[in-house]
Amino acid sequence: MISLDFLKTVDLLNGLNEDQLVSIQKGSEEKKVLRGKKFFAEREKAKDLWIIVDGRVDLCFELPARTPSEIITISSVTAGETFGWSSFVPPYEHRFSAYASAEMSTVVRLEKEFLVGLFESDFSMGYRVMTNLASIISKQFMQLQKSATVLPYAKVKIKVHMATCGIAAGAREIMNALVEELSRSGRADIQVETMGCIGKCSTEPNITVEIEGEDPVLYQKMTPEKMRQVFHQHVLKGVIQSDFVLT
Repeated sequence: MISLDFLKTVDLLNGLNEDQLVSIQKGSEEKKVLRGKKFFAEREKAKDLWIIVDGRVDLCFELPARTPSEIITISSVTAGETFGWSSFVPPYEHRFSAYASAEMSTVVRLEKEFLVGLFESDFSMGYRVMTNLASIISKQFMQLQKSATVLPYAKVKIKVHMATCGIAAGAREIMNALVEELSRSGRADIQVETMGCIGKCSTEPNITVEIEGEDPVLYQKMTPEKMRQVFHQHVLKGVIQSDFVLT
């Protein structure tokens, strides 16, 4: 059973008196989990609240269309923090997946139905916990908003020339292949842009690769396969693909 001293430090339980904490303690289930443990998946029915005693849990967005599925970490929660708040927010489905990301983590599970029963018998406890929960949700959304608006410094810029002539020649397919490879790479310092025609319609689709400290390289007559080759060999490894360069 988790200690009362720890429960006093939990963000969700801030302001509760000792009797109220004891009642929550009685319904808590403590678990130790290894890295990679999946607590729940996006869109699963939310039934529990979780509190981290030690370790870390990552809240992630999964791209199921990828094979294997690509997992993007949105935010992380650590000791004394709560996750699984979707169990109290309609439509009661998880917005993200949750994975243990420390070598070993200790967590506490609180069933929603158990908590609801406590709140019905002690309105002041319910009010305090739900107020704390609203604050937790607000804080997490503010963190997500901040991370979404702060862009990393781009060491590499890839420009896809997508004027009418470029699109007609297949520039959209080039862009799709590029975005897919960028997503797989996990690189946050690569920026993709669309640009207009360079005045050489016969060489479309064209792309320009600009790596910090080097001269721009303009590629011609690209295909999705060539785009993948340029991305892996030039962008990731620094080897210009001379056969495709527009001279």
